[in-house]
Amino acid sequence: MGTPGQPGKRKRKAEGQEPPTPTSLAGRKLDDTICHICRDYLTDPVTIQCGHEFCRVCISQRCAGVETATCPLCGETFQKRSNMQVEARTLSRSENVNGQEQEAISTQQQELRDKLQAELRWRRAQLYAVDVTLDPDTANPRLILSEDRKRVRFGDTWQDLPDNPERFDLCVGVLGTERFIGGRHYWEVEVGDKTEWTLGVCRESVNRKGKIIWTPEDGYWAVWLRDGGYKALTSPPTSLPVSVRPSQVGIFLDYEVGEVSFYNVTDRSHLYTFTGTFSEMLCPYFNPGVGSGGTNTAPLIISPVPAQDGGNLCP
Repeated sequence: MGTPGQPGKRKRKAEGQEPPTPTSLAGRKLDDTICHICRDYLTDPVTIQCGHEFCRVCISQRCAGVETATCPLCGETFQKRSNMQVEARTLSRSENVNGQEQEAISTQQQELRDKLQAELRWRRAQLYAVDVTLDPDTANPRLILSEDRKRVRFGDTWQDLPDNPERFDLCVGVLGTERFIGGRHYWEVEVGDKTEWTLGVCRESVNRKGKIIWTPEDGYWAVWLRDGGYKALTSPPTSLPVSVRPSQVGIFLDYEVGEVSFYNVTDRSHLYTFTGTFSEMLCPYFNPGVGSGGTNTAPLIISPVPAQDGGNLCP
């Protein structure tokens, strides 16, 4: 390992490259160009009273903090120079900076590992893609469903629909037709530039009438966008740090393990995972949010999961 403050020396040797001899040392014998502390070519050489030369950083570090300075080669004492003491203090600051840089590099490496692991989990989840459609019998009367039951948006008028027990009345929600009592299931929803939405899963037995509370205790495992912020609807809600705005969200239900995971498909990052125990039938849940006057009127769209993405486990 090279002397602190001289990281380039050992690196060049490890790569099999001879470091260039400094121009100030040109024409001298090889042994005269070597620092006998770091055993590498002299850098910014300093000559002490006995005539031996060392790298300024090396000899400054060797004699820093000692009462009597002695030559590492012959043992003769010498008077420390003020510029050496200054160099030693500079070296100490340099070591601190190097430590901070190394810590920053380690943090970046960990962030990269976390990102790659999240993407790998997302790609594995895609292997369990299911064809989800919307159940019109559960849709709030203000919601407009497409004919293929893949899109839902908030409408301008209240539709004259039967008030059956399955239908949401105050909450502008709609369930997926599919019901899950086991296994692993993954689907994706395009949210685009919408300013408000709620997505997740819920128990089939949840109350559809009146005010809805979206928490696991009340049978909902969901994430929403409201007022520019993303939250997992825990109790109390958990704010989600989102660096890239998701235009598409992936939902993965692992029934036996007891997990509901959310992914930002746009940058392939993990948003949040609920953990718990499931014992009832679960359904996909969609809420496009309230839109009026041209605001948030775009639909939520259940997107097909690309087969080539779902089959490739490599990040």
